[in-house]
Amino acid sequence: MLIMDTALNPILRPTRPADNTKADVTDLRETLLRLNVWPEAGDEFLALLPVSRWHAPPLTNEDNEWLSIVAQAALKGDDLGSNYPAFFQKLITNANLRQAFLDELIHRQPEHTPNGNNVMKQ
Repeated sequence: MLIMDTALNPILRPTRPADNTKADVTDLRETLLRLNVWPEAGDEFLALLPVSRWHAPPLTNEDNEWLSIVAQAALKGDDLGSNYPAFFQKLITNANLRQAFLDELIHRQPEHTPNGNNVMKQ
């Protein structure tokens, strides 16, 4: 059963103004939905966050190493929740990692050239 009160459900909250520098969970969810890689259980996981005691673990050097791997996997269409569950949980709970991940996706997405061909950024 999903929570329908927008104040309690982070999925239904309106997105924040564009001047925020840190991506919120809604930004991550919308981006991963567009890439068709939002995990099937992602919404249920988000619904549990307001009542859970999960805290954002500190970022590690290993997170930086996984960042590009998971971003590349997302762009290929891999299921992040199944293939990278610990990283996905950290993405949801850590705003700094979330922002770095979204930045990495933008950096890696193909650019559209005037002739309509896609060019991958290096």
